[in-house]
Amino acid sequence: MSGPANATVGEEAAAGKGDPELEKIAGALERALGDLQTATMWLMQNGLSNPNNAGAAAYPYMTLMGIVCLGLMWLRMAKASAAALANGAGSADFHRNKLLTARFFADRIMPQTNAERRKLEAGAESIMALPMEAF
Repeated sequence: MSGPANATVGEEAAAGKGDPELEKIAGALERALGDLQTATMWLMQNGLSNPNNAGAAAYPYMTLMGIVCLGLMWLRMAKASAAALANGAGSADFHRNKLLTARFFADRIMPQTNAERRKLEAGAESIMALPMEAF
């Protein structure tokens, strides 16, 4: 993510950290965004000099990007549910469960961005080491 999209995620995460209902989700999103930014810089530096690095990074990068995008959506849903609960709108059970699911995503899924970044940073060496004849 670059430019306006990057700023949007960062701004929404920072704003969410000021709300006790959203703080944990926003913090996890902020960390996930940091992993995505670091991975993007690594890919820019190492993908051009060795195209195999770009190919080896494709799947972890796509996964990392997807987790950050879904994290932003969960933060937005949590914000809407927290507001609905505060205003007494809609089904309270539905909104409490939405908040619990958002926290689950923050606790159990968003930390995976660190592992995806590490896979990406491993480069292509181990992928490309096996000779073609071995297939």
